[in-house]
Amino acid sequence: MKKFSVPLFGTPEAKIKHAQNLLKNGKTRRGMKQLHVLATAGNAEAQFMLGELYMADQDVPMNGNEALRWFRQAAGQHHTKACHRLGVLSYMGFSVSAEERATVFDMTLTQGKPDYAKALFWAERAAEGGDFDGMVLAAHLLTQGPETLRDIVRGRALYQHAAEGGNVQGLYGHGVALLGAAQTPEERRKAVAFIQQASTDGLPEAELMLGTILEYEGGKDAQAFGYFMKAATQNHPAAQMKVGVAYYQGRGVERDVSKAETWLRKAAQGGEIEAIALVGDINLQGDGVAPNFLEAHSWYRRAFEAGHVGAAVTLAQLFYNGMGCETDHAEAKRLLDFAADHGSEKAIKLRQLFEVYSAQSIS
Repeated sequence: MKKFSVPLFGTPEAKIKHAQNLLKNGKTRRGMKQLHVLATAGNAEAQFMLGELYMADQDVPMNGNEALRWFRQAAGQHHTKACHRLGVLSYMGFSVSAEERATVFDMTLTQGKPDYAKALFWAERAAEGGDFDGMVLAAHLLTQGPETLRDIVRGRALYQHAAEGGNVQGLYGHGVALLGAAQTPEERRKAVAFIQQASTDGLPEAELMLGTILEYEGGKDAQAFGYFMKAATQNHPAAQMKVGVAYYQGRGVERDVSKAETWLRKAAQGGEIEAIALVGDINLQGDGVAPNFLEAHSWYRRAFEAGHVGAAVTLAQLFYNGMGCETDHAEAKRLLDFAADHGSEKAIKLRQLFEVYSAQSIS
């Protein structure tokens, strides 16, 4: 008797469950075949699942354009999570117009500029369907996105709705919004309570915020460090930088330059520009050991290329004096010009000083 990989009978929900079990048990081809049959027949949940599978690069090879195609079809049937996915992808710059045809041979998406308007469109469609993640994305865009999209009142209302639904990002966003508008100690305590709840649920952004609040209150460095460390161990770059600075300055923890550099390097790898410059500072200053000018030069160069003005000033001094590099007065001037154009008074003074030295050496 012939065995069918796709059940002939049963509800769509039962067939989806069967496909999930097939995938879970390593029977990828059969599971994908069943999902394709359901998705082609118009089942939105199957379409969304196919999008997720093609995006995850786990059970099947990643195919970004196939993922987008299925997400769009599911979203066209008001599948809220598919709408949210399209919103996130648009926010990240992974979006192509519906008119552009994607084939199975176009495996990867091309990342372009974020399309905030499209991201908001899809996020609001998800929010309308009750998706809390969609509410949070829409709230973020309405409160912190481009000016043309902003609607602070509506954004805060969406944060509150998501928070009331227990969404951890919603709790954090609502708490931050309340904190920004707080006028009394009681309003401030209420705002912090929402952030603390998000922290309890393990959100690193909430832990970083609580640490920052304690840091600014003064006299609570040890408590602040504890929150920073919780977020840092979850690979949050900004928190890693906070931990690195705390170790370097001995704030809330015993001073340890080696640990400071370790955490700052992690933050730098995560894209924290200030952390990149701080690693340069540590190598330049030596702090009990001989300065490593070559290493400092390398880090300052990275920071400058990322737009750090202070790093450009220090790097100019290294080039002018030939520390960690060949002496190059022209490069020093170029760096100072960059920093001066970005408002650095120190760069302006150094540029004038170097010009005086150059004139004296010529005479």
